[in-house]
Amino acid sequence: MKPQEFDAMTAIQLPISERVLDRLADILFATDEILDMINRNERVPDDTTLDVEQSVRMVYDQVNELMKKLAD
Repeated sequence: MKPQEFDAMTAIQLPISERVLDRLADILFATDEILDMINRNERVPDDTTLDVEQSVRMVYDQVNELMKKLAD
Protein backbone atom coordinates (compact mmCIF):
# COMPACT_ATOMS: atom_id res chain seq x y z
CA MET A 1 0.00 0.00 0.00
CA LYS A 2 1.38 3.38 -1.05
CA PRO A 3 1.42 6.13 1.63
CA GLN A 4 -0.66 9.15 0.75
CA GLU A 5 0.85 12.61 0.60
CA PHE A 6 -0.64 15.21 2.89
CA ASP A 7 -2.25 18.08 0.99
CA ALA A 8 -3.21 20.97 3.26
CA MET A 9 -5.45 22.53 0.61
CA THR A 10 -7.72 19.50 0.43
CA ALA A 11 -7.51 18.47 4.07
CA ILE A 12 -10.90 19.83 4.98
CA GLN A 13 -10.77 18.13 8.36
CA LEU A 14 -8.12 20.65 9.45
CA PRO A 15 -9.20 24.04 10.72
CA ILE A 16 -8.68 26.84 8.24
CA SER A 17 -6.18 28.49 10.58
CA GLU A 18 -3.91 25.43 10.28
CA ARG A 19 -4.24 25.38 6.50
CA VAL A 20 -3.42 29.10 6.34
CA LEU A 21 -0.43 28.62 8.63
CA ASP A 22 0.81 25.82 6.36
CA ARG A 23 0.68 28.10 3.31
CA LEU A 24 2.30 30.97 5.19
CA ALA A 25 5.09 28.62 6.20
CA ASP A 26 5.64 27.88 2.51
CA ILE A 27 5.94 31.61 1.82
CA LEU A 28 8.31 32.05 4.75
CA PHE A 29 10.49 29.21 3.51
CA ALA A 30 10.54 30.59 -0.05
CA THR A 31 11.44 34.11 1.06
CA ASP A 32 14.21 32.72 3.26
CA GLU A 33 15.59 30.85 0.25
CA ILE A 34 15.48 34.04 -1.86
CA LEU A 35 17.35 35.99 0.81
CA ASP A 36 19.93 33.21 0.99
CA MET A 37 20.39 33.31 -2.79
CA ILE A 38 20.88 37.07 -2.71
CA ASN A 39 23.38 36.84 0.14
CA ARG A 40 25.39 34.13 -1.65
CA ASN A 41 25.50 36.12 -4.88
CA GLU A 42 29.12 36.76 -5.69
CA ARG A 43 28.64 39.89 -7.74
CA VAL A 44 28.61 43.30 -6.15
CA PRO A 45 25.04 44.15 -5.12
CA ASP A 46 23.43 46.69 -7.43
CA ASP A 47 20.35 48.83 -6.86
CA THR A 48 18.03 46.14 -8.21
CA THR A 49 19.49 43.48 -5.92
CA LEU A 50 19.19 45.77 -2.93
CA ASP A 51 15.57 46.63 -3.83
CA VAL A 52 14.67 42.96 -4.19
CA GLU A 53 16.37 42.08 -0.92
CA GLN A 54 14.57 44.86 0.93
CA SER A 55 11.18 43.88 -0.51
CA VAL A 56 11.64 40.17 0.17
CA ARG A 57 12.85 40.87 3.70
CA MET A 58 9.72 42.97 4.29
CA VAL A 59 7.50 40.09 3.07
CA TYR A 60 9.41 37.66 5.31
CA ASP A 61 8.95 39.89 8.36
CA GLN A 62 5.25 40.46 7.65
CA VAL A 63 4.53 36.76 7.14
CA ASN A 64 6.50 35.88 10.25
CA GLU A 65 4.49 38.34 12.35
CA LEU A 66 1.21 37.10 10.88
CA MET A 67 2.14 33.51 11.68
CA LYS A 68 2.88 34.47 15.27
CA LYS A 69 -0.54 36.09 15.59
CA LEU A 70 -2.35 33.13 14.07
CA ALA A 71 -0.44 30.60 16.17
CA ASP A 72 -1.43 32.25 19.46
